Amino acid sequence: MTKLLSSLAACTLVVGMSFAGAALAQDAMKTDTMKKENMHSDAMKTDAMKTDHMSTASTKADCMHKAGMEKDSMKKAEMTKACDAMK
Repeated sequence: MTKLLSSLAACTLVVGMSFAGAALAQDAMKTDTMKKENMHSDAMKTDAMKTDHMSTASTKADCMHKAGMEKDSMKKAEMTKACDAMK
């Protein structure tokens, strides 16, 4: 009898949690996150897209370091040649 009651309680708990999750998801769908007033104006500025003064291009030293870290000897030789061709 105790097993029956505990199983019934567990099933009721699982069903209750499922309904609670569905209700929460439905509430979340009501709010529109793409509304104009919800968006930050900073994200729409073109200044935010500009890069810093630091260059993102790899330098010869970075290239040589990456080539030195390579385990495959043939790939390492190719990478070294490509690094030597850099300025």
